[in-house]
Amino acid sequence: MAVFKKGINGAFSGTIGNTVGSSWRHITYMRSLPKPSKKPATPAQLAQRAKFALAVSFLQPMKWILNLGFNDKQRGNNTGYNRGLQLFITQAIIGDYPDYEIDFEKVSVSQGNMEKLVGLTLASGTPNTLSLSWMDLSEEPIEPDEVKGSYFDDQVFVLLYNRTEQLFTTNRTAVRQDEALQLELPAIFAGHEFHVWVFARHREGTRQSISQYAGTVVLAGTEEPAEEPEP
Repeated sequence: MAVFKKGINGAFSGTIGNTVGSSWRHITYMRSLPKPSKKPATPAQLAQRAKFALAVSFLQPMKWILNLGFNDKQRGNNTGYNRGLQLFITQAIIGDYPDYEIDFEKVSVSQGNMEKLVGLTLASGTPNTLSLSWMDLSEEPIEPDEVKGSYFDDQVFVLLYNRTEQLFTTNRTAVRQDEALQLELPAIFAGHEFHVWVFARHREGTRQSISQYAGTVVLAGTEEPAEEPEP
């Protein structure tokens, strides 16, 4: 079935014979249907498919985050999610086929020309709490319209991945000048392994920094009192 807007010489969407018409990001295009191949996949093709499947499985739940973190005009018609997917496949997958693993330190969730957070640390010393700290080195602009790499009110975007539960959560309550953030998490997550990424975002949402891997930590829990020996 096909939908015509301007006749046979104009834009359409759908399939006519072996031709497919569609549009993406306001671009109308046509393409031919691929011919089915009877050749078995090569080892290189199988390896690439496995990498792609791992990348999609991990990144799909945070698709909206990547579209926000890679909000850069320089990416052209590419989406932020696609850019994050490309970087994940080329940088964040380690091991040999079929035993691929994720190098969490190499996962990138944003790119941009804002300054990253300085002296970023992650800890969990208080029960059910993750603690982040950094330094604010931003200065007041000399001119009113001066473009700077950092501002005191830059939003600090935090992405947490609970590896135990395979669950993503985010937090955007801190700004650069706060220099610290305490995140209280549900007590049921005590003992779970967390991976944390951070990036700074301009207050108007037009620019952001490259993401930083804050590290991995096991969420502290409340110690249960020792049982008293029976008399």
